[in-house]
Amino acid sequence: MAYYIRAKSYYRYALDLFKDLPKFKDNPAEFQKRAQEIFKLGMKAVWSLSYITPPEKSPEFKELWEKTVESLDPEDIPEIEKIKDILFSDRSDKEKILEGTKTFLEIIKKILQPIL
Repeated sequence: MAYYIRAKSYYRYALDLFKDLPKFKDNPAEFQKRAQEIFKLGMKAVWSLSYITPPEKSPEFKELWEKTVESLDPEDIPEIEKIKDILFSDRSDKEKILEGTKTFLEIIKKILQPIL
């Protein structure tokens, strides 16, 4: 049951960060950094469902990505790959980052819906 609590906590923290994201539109580097953090937290929420007790070291991005993709509906995979490319690109538009982050959280919510 603890893993459900961890998953919910990661997801809720990502939502809280998303609510504050527009405050950083004037600082593009910080804006993108926070969007990337939201992306990682969303993936951690999905990843944490696979572990009853948390491992000693934090997962690498690759592991988070793989667990998240495994949990997605096939039609969501291209969308989330596109979002990842936008968020981790050196040249991304702020509106695309904001919209991509919002869509990402909606996809993660679908995965976590049974426990939310």
